[in-house]
Amino acid sequence: MNNAMILELFATISEIDAACSSDRALEIFHGVLERYGLHSFLVTGLPVPHDSEWHRAILHDGWPSEWFTRYDSEGHFLYDPCAARCRFTAEPFLWHQLCTGGLTTRSRLVMDEAAEFGMKDGICVPIHIPLAGPAVVTAASDRIEVPPGAMPLIETLCVHLFRKVSGLESKSDNEGSSPLTPRERELLQWSAQGKTTDDISCILGVTTNTVESHQRNIRDKLDAINVAHAIVKALRRHEIQI
Repeated sequence: MNNAMILELFATISEIDAACSSDRALEIFHGVLERYGLHSFLVTGLPVPHDSEWHRAILHDGWPSEWFTRYDSEGHFLYDPCAARCRFTAEPFLWHQLCTGGLTTRSRLVMDEAAEFGMKDGICVPIHIPLAGPAVVTAASDRIEVPPGAMPLIETLCVHLFRKVSGLESKSDNEGSSPLTPRERELLQWSAQGKTTDDISCILGVTTNTVESHQRNIRDKLDAINVAHAIVKALRRHEIQI
């Protein structure tokens, strides 16, 4: 990055840090990335492909509404090659860099249909957070212009935006959701220490069904997609400690 880009990066990060809401942080972020032709944004966690509740991991949906409806109704999440690559790499990539020859028929269909909705090319910045699993900030348009020198700036802004929005959403969750019961906190504390369902069942002297029932209640209360996600949210809420 040249000096101008570095100064712009610092200024934008400061603005995002000062944002009091997710909407404001996203507005600042959009203003920068639109200069490169990127218009449609999605900020989301990446549950396992077959998770039917994958929508719960979305922090910001800026996709065209028609495309989101199509993507959901056709079950594209299970075959999305961008999501698949983001689960296994930390390196940002442009959509056209996906190995077309190595895509399955269904994966190619996802990308072809995205193009029909004005998303012919885009960028993905994978984000990997301990315990919470993979996530991604992705942006696309019908025509993008991202010079190689801008990639470090975009990557840094995407990671910073994800942390900011995730933090604001967690604060909102903390203010608006029901707190965990002492038993639920105890159970989640054991999960955070790496104990399995069977381990926790033995430690607490209850059945595995009881443990699984508590885990479902915890996920519902914290709006978490899995136990690992619940642990992260509980840590941010100071419900448990490691």
